[in-house]
Amino acid sequence: MRSRRIAAILAVAALLSAWVGTAAEAAPLQVPNPPREAGLLTPPEPTVSAASWILYDADAELVLAASDPDAERPMASTTKIMTALVALKYGDLDDLVTVSQRAADVGEAEVGLVPGEELPMRLLLQALVIRSANDAAMAVAEHVGGTVEAFVEMMNAEAKAMGLEHTHFENPHGLDGENHYSSASDLLRMGLAAMSYPEFREWATTKEMDFPDAPDGTERYLQTTNIMLDTYPGTIGIKTGFTGRAGLVFVTGAVRDGRTLFAVVMGSEGERAHFADASRLLDWGFERFKPVAMVSSGTYEPPEPVRLVEEEPEPEPEPVVVTNVRRVDSQPPQLLEAFGWIANVLERRTGG
Repeated sequence: MRSRRIAAILAVAALLSAWVGTAAEAAPLQVPNPPREAGLLTPPEPTVSAASWILYDADAELVLAASDPDAERPMASTTKIMTALVALKYGDLDDLVTVSQRAADVGEAEVGLVPGEELPMRLLLQALVIRSANDAAMAVAEHVGGTVEAFVEMMNAEAKAMGLEHTHFENPHGLDGENHYSSASDLLRMGLAAMSYPEFREWATTKEMDFPDAPDGTERYLQTTNIMLDTYPGTIGIKTGFTGRAGLVFVTGAVRDGRTLFAVVMGSEGERAHFADASRLLDWGFERFKPVAMVSSGTYEPPEPVRLVEEEPEPEPEPVVVTNVRRVDSQPPQLLEAFGWIANVLERRTGG
């Protein structure tokens, strides 16, 4: 008797399931797109003068925003990021480097190297990172590569190995050349690679330092070209650049509230516009994007199935099960009174 009753209940459940399934096929459930207010919206990008730029969250490994980041443009002295990177990778910081006439005569930004003097490569790298010294970059290139041209080949080979598709070097210092260019996205990757070296990180945050006097006694001194080390709290470097063709170029990074962002601007226009552009981008990134603690959804484990077993019947009256079932095609709710009542009817019809 009890077994037949259970079978009847299961039969009713199967019929209801088939009915709901048929209705669902006739009117499939539509899941609307969530309203924009409920989504994750990117705030309007800041206005900067740079022709191309990129802003990167190093902790999330995420580009927060960019404008024409793959445009190939002259990169001026940010070239020296790759010069330092190749020297750190393939040179010896304790080597003594003999300054050539060619290195001393390169011109533009320099530390005042004298032909024939010998200096540790560590000091020359400090000079090219902190002071952006072209003569130091040439001396390093000649020492590590044998010739400037061979060193430039090393720079281009390193760029290719790093997957920098929008970069080509003609010299180690960054003065304008017909085939000397990079992009904001490539400069970002170069900067991140250089900042993986503790020596480079130290030099990139050094504001000033003494440099050995010239052989004739002339005093020499290194002072950073990156004024954001003084004006923007949390700045961690890294390299400035300027030429007539490139305009103002800047690769920088900053830390705030445990977050590290990097910004690259190329072709900024106006007095110290590269610092203003970078500051605006960093502020925007720190203020508009906030870290959110995420809780893993884990693995769903369904509840243990309910097993139907033979039991002694409960004393009268028998319980009545009432449930509301809403059709998926939005028909009005129907009140079912009962698996127990329907089961009784089926039992009587089958002679149970």
